[in-house]
Amino acid sequence: MQKWYEKYPVFKSKDLYLAGSSFAGHFVPNLANALLDDNKQSKQSKFNLKGLVLGNPMLRKKLDDLAKIDFFFSRKMINSSLYNEIKKECNAIDENNYFSSIKTTWSAKCKNLVFEADLAAFKTDAHNYSPQKLFDVFRPPCAETEQDLNLGKQVPIVSTEVDMCHPLRVQFYFNLPEVQKAFHGNQTNLSYRWKGCFTANFKYNEADKDLDMLPALKNLLQLSVPITIFSGDQDGIIPIEGTLQHLEKLAEELNIKLTKKETWSFGTKEGGLKYEFGDLLKFLTVKGGNHHVTSSRPLQAFSIFTSFTIKWMH
Repeated sequence: MQKWYEKYPVFKSKDLYLAGSSFAGHFVPNLANALLDDNKQSKQSKFNLKGLVLGNPMLRKKLDDLAKIDFFFSRKMINSSLYNEIKKECNAIDENNYFSSIKTTWSAKCKNLVFEADLAAFKTDAHNYSPQKLFDVFRPPCAETEQDLNLGKQVPIVSTEVDMCHPLRVQFYFNLPEVQKAFHGNQTNLSYRWKGCFTANFKYNEADKDLDMLPALKNLLQLSVPITIFSGDQDGIIPIEGTLQHLEKLAEELNIKLTKKETWSFGTKEGGLKYEFGDLLKFLTVKGGNHHVTSSRPLQAFSIFTSFTIKWMH
């Protein structure tokens, strides 16, 4: 980033916002803290960090795995008997001992019950179950392949409002020779095709996924960096129930009160719920949004950035 600023010095004085979704709950706060650390040590120009924006962020994964069960139950996707059994069996970790029990593993019975809940929630069996459905619990996942597009087959839009095959189309588009030529891509003529992380079985660092990210967020808030977090309410991977619980815990540790809870709007439509913790932390739920709000609810995502991030931080 320092070298980029050297090459484009006009941006040095511009406001800097860091934003991302999902696993960005790990790398965006860490990057923000790294930039602020560099500001302290460097005699060169400062990073003018104005705020963070995180969508459906992974903050405390093991608790999010349990929050999925609360998500299912609140939407009547599983019955109370299975819900109560899981809550009783899968109690190895909680908000207060998360960090100390980072190596806690779920019992075999707990894992079996959670898988049973997955099957019950989607009214399917082990043979037909697709984990991809957790990213958007009410819309069918894309059933097509890039090969279908390569063969010129018309891949239908599988939902009237959200194109679930969108990542596939992007991958197809960026592999077209004329497109790569236009943006000067693949100038070394690689022997393999470009793949987006959605379709390339992106490999996460498993140990890193389980880390507690609240300390990183806590440090940023103590340094007066505003943080806006938004979550689609149809996401079963990192449900709003878990994220809200994490932020309440974070606010408690910082002795910040929930100062406002209300619905928010974009234009004349309801966007979801908005929670404000003090002056620096906001959490917004996005009605009808899945794990990737920017894809499933782009207008709402844009509204969050312009109305609740830029204006708020000024």
